[in-house]
Amino acid sequence: MKRIVIGFLWFLVLYFGIVGIGGAIAGTVAGQGAKNPRQSQQTGYAASEAFGKKYGMAILIVAASGAALGTATGRLPGTRPKAG
Repeated sequence: MKRIVIGFLWFLVLYFGIVGIGGAIAGTVAGQGAKNPRQSQQTGYAASEAFGKKYGMAILIVAASGAALGTATGRLPGTRPKAG
């Protein structure tokens, strides 16, 4: 049971980490050409949201399968089966 909970926590870390980093990069790149901070923020927010909508399902699948495989094989920290 502990391995399943740890695996789920790894899924959350992977999903929100990938979405957060990808959205931040998309928003930063999109907002660079703006003339003022407000326009930059609005452009960056829109780009970040578009990134999430476009790649969200693929990231969900990658994070879920990565967490499942990592947990099943014991490669993720905290998911190694007990010896014995």
